[in-house]
Order: sequence, then C-alpha cells, then structure tokens
Amino acid sequence: MPHSDKDKVRELLIVTRFGVSAAEMPMIIEVEQDKALAVIDELRREGEDIQSLGEGENPAELVLYSIGQIEP
Repeated sequence: MPHSDKDKVRELLIVTRFGVSAAEMPMIIEVEQDKALAVIDELRREGEDIQSLGEGENPAELVLYSIGQIEP
C-alpha cells in the first residue's frame, strides 16, 4: 500500500535529526512544499511534537522542522 503524503512527511520528520525544510521535501519525498506545510500544521494540531528552527525569522518553507529535538 503506498504511503500517503502525510505518512511521508511524518516519517521524514521523525528520522531527521537536524531538521528539514518544506522546500526540500519535493526533492526528498516527492511532496510539494505547500502540501508539506499543510501536513506539518495538521500534525501539530494532532499533538505531534514538531520542533522548528528559524520559525518567525524566515519564510515558512525555509524553516527547519523535526519531530523531536533538532540537534545543533
């Protein structure tokens, strides 16, 4: 069974230790950045521990996201 875009984004956010931006997701997991940002918002509303680096200082598509702590 193919993974949904939500599954792909969630799995990528779990395995990344240094964070990943929505702008990188089309190249890594073939999910468009606007869809990736929508999924990240949805996961936050569902209670996932989404961490971010650069939020509020950079455009949303360039912020680094991860589930769990982002390593420096």
